[in-house]
Amino acid sequence: MIRALAVSLALLCWVPQAGWAFDFPALYHVIDVADDDVLNVRAQPDAQSDIIGTLLHDEAGVEVIALSDDGKWGLINVGENAGWAAIRFLQHSGAPDRPLRAKCGGTEPFWNLSLGTTHVFRAPETGPQPYQPTAELSSPNTTNSLAILGRGPSGQMIATVDARACSDGMSDRNYGLSIGLVLTDEHGARYLTGCCSLSP
Repeated sequence: MIRALAVSLALLCWVPQAGWAFDFPALYHVIDVADDDVLNVRAQPDAQSDIIGTLLHDEAGVEVIALSDDGKWGLINVGENAGWAAIRFLQHSGAPDRPLRAKCGGTEPFWNLSLGTTHVFRAPETGPQPYQPTAELSSPNTTNSLAILGRGPSGQMIATVDARACSDGMSDRNYGLSIGLVLTDEHGARYLTGCCSLSP
């Protein structure tokens, strides 16, 4: 059943659909910071909180996962930790283009998936497995969910990406996108779950 569904959906033409846009996470870039200065990332959304990292004065591709309750701070990842940067020094980089560009992954088993103009799945037991995008579909009743389909030499893939909080269970990083991934090949089908971060 799953294999038949994957094959049928993969035959759909690529038809971009309007009406999808995650409010968060979203990509931002640093503004109004002097060339010889940095933007501090703090443990809590408070100017007196400990500094746990920094952003360059012109850093781009900063993924803001959520805003603080007062809207003055943005939750971001630095290294293996999550922290807060003052949102007045961050400017929204604009709505993402199709196809969705993101880095996804899961643990136990470990795997990762790059979403973009070509989707590439990797796992320790296999080499890179490329999939050509065949469709990217939005739901008619929400802007916070996407179905992403691909077809490759090894089989088919169907991914559902939802804008909601996600944890990898291995670090203190926060994620704003979760993923459910179905891969089908000659050996059958498997289902994986994990988290994603937006890519510039």
